[in-house]
Amino acid sequence: MTRRARLILAAAAAAAVIGLAGAGLARLAGPKAAGLPVVGQVIAAAHRPQAPGISGTTLTGHHLNIATWRGHAVVINFWGSWCAPCRKEAPVLARVAAETRFLGVRFLGIDIREEPAAGLAFESRYHIPYPSISDPDILIAARFGTTAPAATPSTYILDGRGRIAWAWFGATTYGQLELAVTEVAQPLRLGPSARAVRHRAGNAG
Repeated sequence: MTRRARLILAAAAAAAVIGLAGAGLARLAGPKAAGLPVVGQVIAAAHRPQAPGISGTTLTGHHLNIATWRGHAVVINFWGSWCAPCRKEAPVLARVAAETRFLGVRFLGIDIREEPAAGLAFESRYHIPYPSISDPDILIAARFGTTAPAATPSTYILDGRGRIAWAWFGATTYGQLELAVTEVAQPLRLGPSARAVRHRAGNAG
């Protein structure tokens, strides 16, 4: 990709976040602004938009493509060490990641607008247990198009088919995130046969 193309893509993503990113402030966006049916609630399966492909180089220098995580719920968090709400939110993400591991949930950070060294220092300070892709030019955010992050931080939950099942723009809380992750991931853990049994049992009652 040429430098000009990279700049154009970066500008598209920056339009959503640049005004708030420098100060590290969070702005909530309504579903229309976000291009999503609803923000802050789990989206009904029939209305979930497909998330873009997400891949890149992690802060530790490894290539990661979340296509290999298909079949798992995936939490995507856009953050930066310069962002005050991100620092407040970090322990929440680390806790929910640890507590939902038994459900097969995967977590991925997207570290934006900084070099890997700053991101690594942040992860060490807050004991982040999952990988982050380095995205200094916010090109991954640009791939989301009309559903792009509207604040820093921003968090998405993808279902097992790679669709956006939940999104929040701004710092999330433990109760909010844990509830959403569990709701999206639980059907995946049960599997089709177990869900069928549970459904029949419910109808019998």
